[in-house]
Amino acid sequence: MATSTSVNIDLHGIERRIDTLSAATRRIQEDVSHNSQKLDSLNSDLSRVQSDLRTLKKSFEQFVNENRKATALQKAATELIRVRQELEQQFGGYKTVRETMLGVLQATDLALVKKTTISQVTEELMLSTPDYWLAPCLVAVSAWIGNDRDLASRAIAEAVRRDEEKTALTMALICRRNNRTDTCYEWLSLYFARQSAANFTKSNFTYLNAYLNGVFGPDEKHMCDDYVAKWMKEIQENGGDFESRQVEQWRDFCSDFTVDLEGQFPQLSSCVQEYSAISEYIGRIRSVDSIASTFSKMKHTEVDQQKLKKDIDQTLVTLISRYDAKEEPLRKEEQYLTAVRRFDGDTAAAKAYILESERRQTEETIDLIGQMTNVIVQKEGSRPSEKKTAVSFLSSYIRGGFERYITEKKESFPQAVTLEIDGWKGASRDGTDGPALKADFQRYMAQRHQASLQSLPSNQPKTLKIAALVLAVLGAVGLMAAPPLGVILLVGALFCFLNSSKAAKRMAESTLQMSAEYSTKLAEGQQRIDAALSEWERARRVVQEFEREQLRDVVA
Repeated sequence: MATSTSVNIDLHGIERRIDTLSAATRRIQEDVSHNSQKLDSLNSDLSRVQSDLRTLKKSFEQFVNENRKATALQKAATELIRVRQELEQQFGGYKTVRETMLGVLQATDLALVKKTTISQVTEELMLSTPDYWLAPCLVAVSAWIGNDRDLASRAIAEAVRRDEEKTALTMALICRRNNRTDTCYEWLSLYFARQSAANFTKSNFTYLNAYLNGVFGPDEKHMCDDYVAKWMKEIQENGGDFESRQVEQWRDFCSDFTVDLEGQFPQLSSCVQEYSAISEYIGRIRSVDSIASTFSKMKHTEVDQQKLKKDIDQTLVTLISRYDAKEEPLRKEEQYLTAVRRFDGDTAAAKAYILESERRQTEETIDLIGQMTNVIVQKEGSRPSEKKTAVSFLSSYIRGGFERYITEKKESFPQAVTLEIDGWKGASRDGTDGPALKADFQRYMAQRHQASLQSLPSNQPKTLKIAALVLAVLGAVGLMAAPPLGVILLVGALFCFLNSSKAAKRMAESTLQMSAEYSTKLAEGQQRIDAALSEWERARRVVQEFEREQLRDVVA
């Protein structure tokens, strides 16, 4: 008999090792968890440090910016003192001459200062400003007041030598104030002679407008008449396409007046293929009154002579008060430094302010025709007298542009229109063929109606009835041979019979609905034909009445 042998395996050592390994694993996990917490804390600290650094950077940049602005402000204050001292040292006499000239002009108006006083002051200023063009002008005015013709002539000659254009304009404006018409025109003609038609400023046009509106008095010797004609000729001869460019420019100007016909011809706009051509031409026809009214107001405006004279006198004050070219560098530096102080040391804002100021003050230089065109086109910033002058000179070009604006759409106005309603098309020349078009539309709709009826499943009720009859016969036979089958066939026959009745009813309802829709569409379509033809007749009358008359002179 076999004996069983027991095997004892000692697992204590393995269990201890497992426990040791588990403990080590737990310690590792605890260390990892601890390190993870430290890493999270470190990340949080790093985020705070980064936030603090950003705040510090922002504060530092703000500090640097404020320091820079404070430094610039302090420097501007110091430099401003220096610049003003240099202006006073180098050009203080210029400022005194300007102020004295204005004072002399005012004194002569009020007769409050002795001639000897004026003479003494002006001669001293002449000595202190040897290069300034306004100084000899001041001496000349003083000599006129003192009736010293010889001194006046010599002073004028010196002023012309220093700056002919400014002297001529200044003396022309001064002579106008004192009603010395002939002398005024001598100076004004000299000023005009210095101007170029291709480089005409708004100020140039201001003086031309004043001359043409009689502010300088009657030009009995016609000293300045020829200059305008000369300038116009220069511009016309400069470009071969000048005339066409002018016409095109005024055509575009008139286009802005085109009347929107929305809602005035609702049926034409919805069912006539040629509506775009109709609306473009009639919209222009309807704009004629507005265009003519606009130019008429400009051309026939009453010129306020007294106001215009005051405006011209103010230009004399502006001309005299203007800084000399030699002063410009220091004056610009003074303006910039003043702007730096104004913006609390912000040099970027100061530069932007100066640039914008210079842009506003810079006069645009274009040709004389361009200046006149701007005067008309601009809604603000132009005197009524300037618009009147510009329209008078540009009338021929405005007429040409207006004529092109009207006639360029005349040829495209249709002789007949094509109506399109629910797929039907018909044409009409004069709108009197309404009955024929409505009859044709009715035939078209009848054809569509018939086609719709034919599309209905008309054989379905008949087919179901036949099926019912066949099943009924088979069911009767089946009742004798196989009663259950016979019953089923009879039930099928009844079902087909009932459905045939329903199909017939549905077909009748569909037929009635189609007939009603046909009648509605026919009535609505015929109404639209009548309305469209009525509008077409009205549109044709507008065009015929307009073309029956001679094309209107919008600048008459």
